[in-house]
Amino acid sequence: MANVCILTDSTAQFTRPRFPGHERVYVISFGIQTGIIRPMNSLLPPEAQCQQLTPPSARIFSDYFSRLSREFDSILIITLSSFLSPMVHYAEEAACQYANHVSIHVVDSQTTAIGLGLLIQIAAGAAGAGATLEEIERLVRATIPRVYMLFCIPEMNYLAEAGYLSRSQAFVGKMMGLLPIFSLEEGRLSPMAKVRTQRHLLESFQEFIDEFSDPYHVALIRGTDHKYLRPRPLRAYVEDSFPQTPFSVHTIGAHLAALFGSQCMGLVVMEKPEVRSK
Repeated sequence: MANVCILTDSTAQFTRPRFPGHERVYVISFGIQTGIIRPMNSLLPPEAQCQQLTPPSARIFSDYFSRLSREFDSILIITLSSFLSPMVHYAEEAACQYANHVSIHVVDSQTTAIGLGLLIQIAAGAAGAGATLEEIERLVRATIPRVYMLFCIPEMNYLAEAGYLSRSQAFVGKMMGLLPIFSLEEGRLSPMAKVRTQRHLLESFQEFIDEFSDPYHVALIRGTDHKYLRPRPLRAYVEDSFPQTPFSVHTIGAHLAALFGSQCMGLVVMEKPEVRSK
């Protein structure tokens, strides 16, 4: 019987704490560094703080490999999108350099947060059922295109810091009260819409959900400031449209907040994963 564990990163959020195979999942943490955004022209406000993720080094991955190889013969690493962090590259570097009996495969999830967590849950369940490393990797890669995410990012200084907007655009957008919405497509943030009100934001999320015929799971990620979107109308919409589909609500994690700001909101829709053949 295969003995596989799953190593992921601290942006992952799970729909429930004790999912099948959870004892096989290990989380490697990002650091969080507070930086300063300095305005590029005199019309912008004084310098502001912005948190940034600091990915673990290849050496830290190697330390994890040494510890996990005492119990497991295979390690599947599933990290957040490589377009959001270079973490997957450090994992690949460490896996190439590690000289031991353990087999290590690395997968770029092309997602994060609950999207990443759902992939981990599927991988962990397969590992707990005795699937091999190769079988689990195939299952995860087949499921990645079935995970869809939207992000509304009100704190546009985070977008400016990541290079999606200029600092002047971020300032003007904030002054106008815009709520930019992005889809996460193939691991990249792609601009989708700009709305001004909570009602328009709710409508955008509902329209996105309407694109699916029978989703496996729908989840809402709320920022620590709940003023932009209340979960009850969206929950009612999902329950009315898809009575058999689980809907969960989650507060943004510290490491996702360091990527997109503490007011960020996310919508995750996952289609039914591929059934693993015996």
